[in-house]
Amino acid sequence: MERIVLCLMVIFAGTLANKSSLQRPDRFLIRMRQLIEIVDQLNNYVNDLDPEFLPAPEDVKRHCERSAFSCFQKVQLKSVNAGDNEKKINVLTKQLMRKLPPTNAERRQKQRLTCPSCDSYEKKPPKEFLERLKSLIQKMIHQHLS
Repeated sequence: MERIVLCLMVIFAGTLANKSSLQRPDRFLIRMRQLIEIVDQLNNYVNDLDPEFLPAPEDVKRHCERSAFSCFQKVQLKSVNAGDNEKKINVLTKQLMRKLPPTNAERRQKQRLTCPSCDSYEKKPPKEFLERLKSLIQKMIHQHLS
């Protein structure tokens, strides 16, 4: 009888723990996955983008990822052609500009680290710019999960 009660208590506790973790989705991960989809969609229009060279952070130091991401956000991707593709590019670019949700690590971090300015990054064509943006997003997801 005691074993049955003990098993039921373990099952009940496991159920409660599972429900509490499911109640609040990880907004940061959801947003980062959306950003990867946006970058993939922009890659479809890379030939329609202005070939202007853009600052594209690479090999970003730990804890400077958000700063580097903000550099990507400050860049205005422009369409060379007017029309439907221009509208789609503008919509996707605006979606890139949305603020990232805070993470627990950022809430705990009290001191601000010195990160390179956006102007210090090497300028690259739009295709490489988008590749580096996607790479940074994937790095941020990996760090968030570890």
